[in-house]
Amino acid sequence: GDGVPDTLRRLLSSFGAPGDVGEKLLGASLKAVYQMFRLTGLDPGLEFKVALEEAGRTGARVVHGDRAQELTLRRLREAITMADVMKYAMSGWDGKAADWMGPDLTRKFDALRWDEHEARLELMKTRRAVRALTGHMRDEFPKVTTALLDERDDIMTEALLNTCEGRTVAVVGMAHMDGIERRWREAQGEDGSVPLTS
Repeated sequence: GDGVPDTLRRLLSSFGAPGDVGEKLLGASLKAVYQMFRLTGLDPGLEFKVALEEAGRTGARVVHGDRAQELTLRRLREAITMADVMKYAMSGWDGKAADWMGPDLTRKFDALRWDEHEARLELMKTRRAVRALTGHMRDEFPKVTTALLDERDDIMTEALLNTCEGRTVAVVGMAHMDGIERRWREAQGEDGSVPLTS
């Protein structure tokens, strides 16, 4: 190509969409965040569709314990800076293991052939890999990570503690599991840990 990273090309093309500059930056940023997750084999939102189908099948009560989408979007609009957008847009991903993966994941990822897409995706669908990715996001985009993960972990943990009684199945994105578990243990004490599975 012309040497322009795909992420920057997508960002520039988003400026033709309707809305003010802030809305365009937010839209481009959200696409970038979710693209980062998709590149690692995660499909944000799929778990909720499956959970709602299962709740409908079994007659289980459903509690929406997350922050309203509009409020999350508002928080993201406040958190995202032009520098964040440009930092992401100028970063490329060449299909090789990224620095944030750490040596063990990098070794496993790079040992796979370039055409072993399914194996690469499965390697990334682990809490360890998601933990590495969210750590990278926290280092590179701390305010965005706070708005997307930390604040919502607080809200979801509060909902679990105060809204759900008895046996509860919580369906959350894997990136939220560490934060919710930590907050749960803090609220319940170390002996009140509840196993969460991915």
